[in-house]
Amino acid sequence: MAEEMKKETEETVEETTKEEAEEVKEETTEETAEETVDPKDEKIKDLESQINKWKTDYYKVFADMENLKKRLKNEHANQLKYAMQSFIEELLPVIDNYERSLTVEPESEEGKNILKGNKMILNQLMNILGKNGVTVIEAGKEFDPNMHQAVMQDDNPDFGPNIVTEELQKGYMLKDRVIRATLVKVNKD
Repeated sequence: MAEEMKKETEETVEETTKEEAEEVKEETTEETAEETVDPKDEKIKDLESQINKWKTDYYKVFADMENLKKRLKNEHANQLKYAMQSFIEELLPVIDNYERSLTVEPESEEGKNILKGNKMILNQLMNILGKNGVTVIEAGKEFDPNMHQAVMQDDNPDFGPNIVTEELQKGYMLKDRVIRATLVKVNKD
């Protein structure tokens, strides 16, 4: 009996060692199969990551170029829109002096005709400026710091607080930009 038990234990030991050997063999074949595929997979993953990086870089550069196009287009449009601004700014004092000269009351008929002709010339000049987007800023009733520049305060009971009482110099806008604020006298609070 002892021999039979010894044989059985030897047989079970042999069977377990055979099973373990087969398992180890299967694992090593799987590992070697994985190892042989691994460098290719690694290379594929590396190439895919490079492709994704290049795509991302391409999209960033493309977006930057589109933004640059938009910015340059806007700058060009603004440059065209306000191209006359410096010329108009230099012309405004001439217009102011011309308007002041028209306030003189001539005594002779000839002087009145000259004054009438000068008013027509000023109207023609203002129409040309109007066609190019220049408008006169109205003094309005209430003081607006975006359009008016207060140079004096008035204490007039006929006007409410923060109301423009007098226009001292005309202001002008070019399209939607103030090129010279209206100089005004404002009533105290």
